[in-house]
Formats: sequence, C-alpha cells, structure tokens
Amino acid sequence: MPPQIKQDLNRSGWETTDFPSVCERCLPTNPYVQMIKDDYGAECKICTRPFTLFSWKPADRTSSARRARTAICLTCARLKNCCQCCMLDLQFGLPIVVRDAALKMVAPGPTGTVNREYYAQEHEREIEEGRGELEGV
Repeated sequence: MPPQIKQDLNRSGWETTDFPSVCERCLPTNPYVQMIKDDYGAECKICTRPFTLFSWKPADRTSSARRARTAICLTCARLKNCCQCCMLDLQFGLPIVVRDAALKMVAPGPTGTVNREYYAQEHEREIEEGRGELEGV
C-alpha cells in the first residue's frame, strides 16, 4: 500500500454508503423510491464527520411536503441502533435520549474533535470486522 498524505488519511475515515439505515416509518409505502445521494453532503449531528447524505420525497404526504433526509452517519446509527432520518430507536421506536435514560445506556463519548474522529473510526472498524457492539450493551 503506497504511503498516504495526511489529508488522505483523514478523509479515509469519512463515510460513503450506498443505502441508508432508516426505519419503515421514514420510507414511503411505494417500493420504488427515488433517492438522491450526495457523497459527503452533510456533517453528522453526533460525531461531526462528513457522511453520505440521502434525501427522498415521502410519497405518503402531500406533494408540497419537505424531503426526508438523513441526519446522522451510518456508524453513529449502528452504534446507537437508531434510524438515520428520525433518530428513533429501531427496536422500541423511542427517541434515543429517552431510551438511553430509561435503559441507563448512556456511555460518555469523547468531547474533542480529534478524539471523536478516532472514536468513530475505531467503532466503524469493529463493526466491519463483526465484533462491534451497540453502545452501552
């Protein structure tokens, strides 16, 4: 593997995916959904890393409805077991703040920018290797 310059090393931790992890409530009933994919289109609300932004028009609503879009990266969604769009728990359907308080699953995360980046990269690597766990479980 050729040596990478520092900018490429930081960018290698950025997320690119082909499909979002969303719940059934966020997707329309029509199986033929037209999604717009924007690589590095937004910053994750949790870890502040750039991620692939997906947006689609919910067919169940009126034609003037706002487009649904992902708000957090796939790594954070997998760690917290929540939908990327509405940020509700996939198992219970509760907001993740309420779920964490009820189940006492709150694990203190890193606060610094570099530490958050490293934390996200390590958990992404663990998930890819199949040994990653949900946060606090």
